[in-house]
Amino acid sequence: MDRYRSLLFVVCSLVVATTSSLRAEMREWTSSDGRKLQAEFVGAVGAGSTARVKLRLANGNEILYPVAKLGEADRVFVKSSLPTDPAALAAEIDRLVMAKLKSSYYELKQELAELPENKYLDHAQKLKRKEEIEREMVMCAPNPLTTDEQFMRRIYLDIAGRIPTYDEASRFLASRQRDKRARLIDELLDTEAFAMRMFNYYSDLLRVREGLTMGGSDMKVDPYIEWLKQCARDDKPFDRMVSEMLTAEGYIWDNPAAGYLITDSGMELCNLSNTFTVFLGTEITCAQCHDHPFEQVKQIDFYRMATFMGTTSSRGKPPVMMMASTDEPEGGKKSKRKGKKKDSGKSEVKRMSEILDAAGMLGNRDTDRTLGDINGTRNYYVNDRGKQTVSLPHDYKYDNGEPHQQLRPAVYFGDPVNVERHASPREAYAQWMTAKTNPRFTINLVNRLWKMAFGYGQIEPVDNIPGHLDGQAQNYELLKFLESLMQDKNFQIKEFFRVVYNTQTYQREAETLTPSLTQVDNGTYHFPGPILRRMTAEQLWDSLVALTTDRPEEIRREGAADYQEFMHFDTSELTTAKQIVAYKERWRSLGSLTKGEGMKLEKGDGRIGKATMVRASEMSLPQKPGHFLRMFGQSDKNLIEGQYDAGSSPQVMALLNGSITNQVLSSPDGYLVNEVAFGEDRKGDKVDKIFLSVLGRTPSAAESQMAASMLNARLDRDAKEKVQRTQLAAGVGDVIWALVNTREFMFIQ
Repeated sequence: MDRYRSLLFVVCSLVVATTSSLRAEMREWTSSDGRKLQAEFVGAVGAGSTARVKLRLANGNEILYPVAKLGEADRVFVKSSLPTDPAALAAEIDRLVMAKLKSSYYELKQELAELPENKYLDHAQKLKRKEEIEREMVMCAPNPLTTDEQFMRRIYLDIAGRIPTYDEASRFLASRQRDKRARLIDELLDTEAFAMRMFNYYSDLLRVREGLTMGGSDMKVDPYIEWLKQCARDDKPFDRMVSEMLTAEGYIWDNPAAGYLITDSGMELCNLSNTFTVFLGTEITCAQCHDHPFEQVKQIDFYRMATFMGTTSSRGKPPVMMMASTDEPEGGKKSKRKGKKKDSGKSEVKRMSEILDAAGMLGNRDTDRTLGDINGTRNYYVNDRGKQTVSLPHDYKYDNGEPHQQLRPAVYFGDPVNVERHASPREAYAQWMTAKTNPRFTINLVNRLWKMAFGYGQIEPVDNIPGHLDGQAQNYELLKFLESLMQDKNFQIKEFFRVVYNTQTYQREAETLTPSLTQVDNGTYHFPGPILRRMTAEQLWDSLVALTTDRPEEIRREGAADYQEFMHFDTSELTTAKQIVAYKERWRSLGSLTKGEGMKLEKGDGRIGKATMVRASEMSLPQKPGHFLRMFGQSDKNLIEGQYDAGSSPQVMALLNGSITNQVLSSPDGYLVNEVAFGEDRKGDKVDKIFLSVLGRTPSAAESQMAASMLNARLDRDAKEKVQRTQLAAGVGDVIWALVNTREFMFIQ
């Protein structure tokens, strides 16, 4: 040990000496506007884009200068000295939040002092404003840090999309590692649960649903679903993910990213509006019909933007291939002739229908409906037709254009786009959209992700980012730091969340005072902690799954590979009615649930009574009206982020009297009931296990006594053992039912 310490001392001394010699060197520094200064590099303060370099002048004075204002060469020089670990970057976010809370507090205090002399407000208005100021000043004090129990439950819901299981909760709370919170964040970000949680978010944002198209179809959406989940697993850079969606070509089973454009098949102008809303946080739908009344976008700007995708179609068939002739005519040039046109599929549908008809299996139809539906999915093929289909509308009324006028692609903000430098207009469009220089792409992304973590965006509403952020964002300096952080992290969402979830700002207790409209308008809400939120429908459902199954992520919906193989199958091999019926059955089974890696489910897997308890991301999208998920706000997937979190009487009745809470959660076959009542580990207190599983904490003395009474109320000590087991399971179910019906369970503290 002594030898190790001696070696460590020598190494550290060498590092300090080397660093000191580097810092002692006088060098010329250049600012971004060309000014020069001779100074020694002493060090850097902070991290990321808001860091400041510490310089010592020739007279011995030291100054702090923003790294962002240095020339490019000096920024590169200093950047190697800046910390890049999540803890340091998280600390910088905390510094920016605290600075804004402090400055806002003193601004409000000054306004309060000057309020009696305000000549523009009458007495009633002054009283109202006084109440607002005092309330806002209270919200400028940072909330206390969460307990381990509070943090654990919140981080599981935010990253894994569900509450922790009993084993997960016990393991975390028993840990004595000082960095156990950071370790848990790292662990959860690398789980399948995170991919499921992110897919739930993407499915709302991108309107992913069965059939996929707005008009409805029989297309299987599984390739698109699995592609989005894989993007989350692999932490694919978000800019690349978006670019792949905007430039995808082909069928969805061959190129799943094509699902994005197929979603708005036949509605290219709507797709433009949706793309701007989702990826740029900008609502431009109004400009489709007239100059926008609030944004600096004119109707002609809308159609110029639309022409980027004007040669793209998501309907039709693959283009007919041109084959070179082997005959070489006079002049030495090869002539080209059209290859054999591919069968549209209708003749095959007719052929197989005739076989079914001969076997008496067609009824009074001319063609089999299922076979027709399968063939119909081949009509959705993303391709570039080459002919520009977008022009100004027939009723265009402004002086800067004429009805039916053809336009050239152009953007109305950000860097100009030279279409000729790209392979196609939509590739130019995708590159402009996802560029770091686009003033809204990164801002929109970090604003949406911040809202996922804190329940409220830096800019609200998130789909209406203004042209000028300063004065609109709740914390302009923080928002710009988050923008640079995302770009420095190469648009990797896991890495961005790794920093945000490590902040003290995130790990503070929830803010129970809702930001007022005045605060939003004045930009005076600055996140003393995440706001108190209700679980989303998916978080609630998936938490119930975690209470009823011991491996919530084991059962998955997997069908992309089978779908691709199915669609490439040569149907000419089907020559009997029996083969065709089997072919149809295989179509219906595509996208079924498995245990992962394609393993088929065994009887009873995921089933509790009549309910299938698997995660929301693996279920049909959306669920039918009346299902628990829809009742608690699951989106119908027709509108961008169409979910809702408002309470209702049907929700109360579903929790109090519904089959999920009264039969599934209390079933002896359920994981928690079975584990608490009859599990091998009977050393732990049953009530403690239930509370830790449902609420993520142990009960108070009063709660423990009350829950124990509920457990014993059904128990007849004189009954036979089999009867007692049933009674004990029912008692455990009663306690679980009671806790699930509390507001503490429903909300993310």
